[in-house]
Order: sequence, then structure tokens, then C-alpha cells
Amino acid sequence: MTMIATSKRRLGLLGASFDPVGQLLEDLPEDAHTEYFTITEPLSERADVDEFLVLSQSYALAHLPALIAAGHPCRVLLRRAQSSSDQASWVEGLNLLCNALAIAQADHITLHALTAEAAAALSDVTNQTVTVLAQLKAISGERPVVPINRKEELITFSYTEKDGTRSTRQARLDGFSWVRLRRLGKLFAADPNDLDMADVVAFAEGVDDAPSPIARKGPATMVVVVPNGVGLGHVTRMMAIGKALNKAQNFRVVFWCFSRAAAIVQAAGFEVILRQTGVHLDAHPPDWRRWETVEFAKALRHIKPDVVAYDGAAFDRFVINALRTPGCGRSGVLWVRRGMMRADTNRSVLDPEQFSDLVLEPGDLAVAADQGPTRTAKAEFQGFCEGHVAPPVTLKPYLPAYTRREAQKRLGLRRGKYCLVSLGGAFGNWDELLWTIKEQARLHRITLIWAQSPLSPPPDDSGDTIIRQFYPLSPYLEAFNGVITATGYNSFHELVMGYQGPVILAPTNLERLDDQEARATYAAEQGWADVIYASRPEEHRQIIADFMRRLRKGEQVKSRPSSFAEQDEMCKAIDGIRQTYA
Repeated sequence: MTMIATSKRRLGLLGASFDPVGQLLEDLPEDAHTEYFTITEPLSERADVDEFLVLSQSYALAHLPALIAAGHPCRVLLRRAQSSSDQASWVEGLNLLCNALAIAQADHITLHALTAEAAAALSDVTNQTVTVLAQLKAISGERPVVPINRKEELITFSYTEKDGTRSTRQARLDGFSWVRLRRLGKLFAADPNDLDMADVVAFAEGVDDAPSPIARKGPATMVVVVPNGVGLGHVTRMMAIGKALNKAQNFRVVFWCFSRAAAIVQAAGFEVILRQTGVHLDAHPPDWRRWETVEFAKALRHIKPDVVAYDGAAFDRFVINALRTPGCGRSGVLWVRRGMMRADTNRSVLDPEQFSDLVLEPGDLAVAADQGPTRTAKAEFQGFCEGHVAPPVTLKPYLPAYTRREAQKRLGLRRGKYCLVSLGGAFGNWDELLWTIKEQARLHRITLIWAQSPLSPPPDDSGDTIIRQFYPLSPYLEAFNGVITATGYNSFHELVMGYQGPVILAPTNLERLDDQEARATYAAEQGWADVIYASRPEEHRQIIADFMRRLRKGEQVKSRPSSFAEQDEMCKAIDGIRQTYA
């Protein structure tokens, strides 16, 4: 992806990592075209910036010789004491700084405060002119009241649910940029002795007569983070959501992609930023995460997305930390989380809700069999998130549907009876199952077609089976008289909705995936498909033989759902996040 360079004011920020003030600056209209650089050595990094903003007097004292020598315009933000016990050392630090500035006669260094009250108090102590920073525009609308105490890792607040009931919610304070936090809650400082936090909260809350943040131009934009998961599930799901958003709201969708399927995403018309996991690079995990945080933050500052989406079991910390980097906080967070987790899954898997504005669960036709924590439990840490369950989400509505003749021609198949075999990693031991499938196909004069995933090689013993590599499956399904498939979310819904040939589902027995056995069992109970379980090998021969007979006869299954519901409500819910941060 090409980043277009523009002329921007380059502001070097010197201060503590993730300082709330540094995060809040991007809401100032005057900083709309500012590029932020976190610096540690002002003198050696002066060529990278046009001016400095030092976020506290302690950092100014520690780097004062370099700030003086650099010669760049430099604003020093004076902060009030964090506790009454800090008062003496706080006064001493202020006096040291002011005396050093008086001796240096450094006119390019000016003193500032977060609020008028703080400026007055600091002027009294220092006998210096202290200017108030530009103020933020107050956020309008109802929001939960959120007490902030720097000594508490969790924020705890009362929240009005969709049904009007009140609940107590919690979230980690370090999971939010303050640009997000001030839009999500009405903040107040809980510790009366922490004058600095009182100033930060007052600055974040803003004033009514300040100018509004600059509205973003261009189409709504979502950056999608795709982990390197098993198979193509994450990628397929997010491409389907991206297609729906593009169709309904003209969203621009950019993939930050660790998957080997990046070329598939790009071929589908999406912008892709290809990344490598720490495992692929053989990198030390903490080092890789720090590097990925920096690189993702750079992308966020350039793209300025309205929404950052993550499809995975848990947010990687680099995503959260990048969103807390100056210039990166004005984005809503969407967590796309599948249901149908195993019943014994710990409810702690729900805790990433606390980082999200919206938790989107793609609907599952087998939801009645779902006994996992998304149905039976609540997250301990819910934060400010809302939930939305969409109709089943697949790419099928956005793809061509080939006729049998056209699909077979595209696959290079002659006329005949064909069975598609697409088992992925469903079983650990292929040999016996594959032999049974091949034997029964030969007896019933059925030609097997092995669907080779773009990410995986076919099994070692494919024999005389014909192999075709194509993705996604749904446009080509009419070429086949029946299908034997694994029971992942995407393949299940592509087959159960709109395909009428006989189907055998082979649910995986891998513990880290969703409860495919429950999904497959539900489908069998509805008459939609037959099931072969890895734990019941004695049943395989008879089930496969019956399936091949039905396939040979050209039988069809008419009881399956026939169409996909529109995703208008899902798109509205995601667009609602955008409006929060517009």
C-alpha cells in the first residue's frame, strides 16, 4: 500500500509512555494536521521534528540541556502534584526548572498548563507566566459517569443496558486512549488529592465554547487486523463483512494481514498491508510486539480509520498499544467473535469485550445447540461495549453462482457424477477415512475431487483422486453432486444455505476450535446433512456408502435454508461506531 506524503507539522513529544495528555492532543483542531513523534533524545532527534512538547517538568529537567541546545520552539507542560505527600518535591522540581531557564535565557522554551486553574496555581508558585494549552471541545450526549483513579487498574461504573436496566461494568484503564475514553464516559477525578489527575480529567472533558475537532474527509474507513489463524476462517469472515460495508456504506476496508492468504484478500479488491508474525521472523516476542506497535501506529496515523476491527480469540496487545499512541486514538474498536465455543471454554475468553465498542457475532444456524460461554456467561470485564448478533456471515452473497455446466467447465471437469472432498484438518489420521471414501466412490462410480486449500497441501496419499485448488468454494458447488466437508463456520454455512446436494459433515476434534461437533449434530437433527465423527470410526463405512448411493441417484435435500438475510443492521451497527468518533 502506498502512503501519500503530505506537509505536516512535526511535533516531538517527550514524556511518559501513553501519557493521557499526549493522547488527547489529536482532538485539538490546531493539531489536525500534526504528525506526532515520540522522542527520547531531543538533540539527536531534532532534525525529525519542528517543535517539542514536553509533557511534564520532570522530563524537562532531565533533558533541559538538550532542549536548550536544540533551539526548536519548545512548550513545557507543568503538571500539578499527584498527592499531598509529593508537595515539597513538586515545588522543588518547579523551582529547579525555573531557575535553570532563567540562567539559560532560553526564550524558545515556554511554560504551559492544562487548565486555567492549574495555570493560576503554577504561576503563583513559580512567579512565571504560565499559558493555558488550547482547550478541547466538550463531548455532548449521555454517557456513563466514570471515576478515574490512577492507583486503580480498573475503572468501575454504572451502565445503562439496551433494555433499560442498570449494571456495573469494569474495564482496564490502560486499554483505552483518552480520545476514546472521553467519548465513552463522563470522567471525573476520584482522588481529591491528585491535582494532576483533576487537571487531566478537566482537560479531557473540555469546554463548550472550544472549536470542534476537524471532521474527517473521504469515505468511512475500517482497518482489519487478521491474525494468522487456522485455515481461512478469519480472512473469509472479514472479507464478507468488508463487502457488506462497501455495498451498504461505501466503506474503504484495509487489511493488516498476517495470514498467508493475503494474496486472496488483495485479489478480492481490498487494500492489504502484509505483515509477518514473530514466529515467522523467529523474533523475540517482546521485541516483535514493540516493533509491531510502532508500525501499526504509523499506519493508523496515515490511514486515520474510523474503525479498527479484530477477528480473533483475543486482541494482541500491539493493537491496543498502537491505539493508545498519540495521533492514533480516534477510532472505534470492533471485535468480531464467533459463537459456538465449546461448553468447557473458560469465560475469560470474553474479557476482550472491555476493549471494544462493538462485539459482532456472526450468526450461526446451529445456535440452538450453542452451549459455549457466549450464550451461557457474561464477561467479567465488559467495558463500554455493545453486542450485535448478525445473520450468518459468508462471502456467498457477493460471489457469482455458476451453473453446473459453467462450474464444471471452469474446473476442467467432464460430464459425470462428482463428489467434492474438502476436509481441511478435520481428522488427525487420514488413512482409514480416505481409503473408505475412495472405496465407496469406486463402488458407486463417483469421481472424487479433492479441494486443495490455497494454504495447505493435499494429503500424501491422494491416489488417482483429481485435485483442484479453488477458493472460495461456493461459486463452484453446482459442479458437484455431493460434498464431504469439515464443519468450520464458513464451509458449513456455504453448504447449508443454498446448496441442495447430499452433504457429509466431518467435525474437527481439535480443542482450540469452535464446537464443530455440536454444529454438525444439530445439522443432522434438522435433516440437512449426515455426520461422521472421528471418535466413531466403526460408523464411517455405512454412512459413506449410503451417501454415495444417494449421490449416484441424484438426490437433493430440500429442507435447508434457501437464502441469506441482508446485513443492513450489521452495517448500521458498525457505522454507529464511526459516528461516535466522527
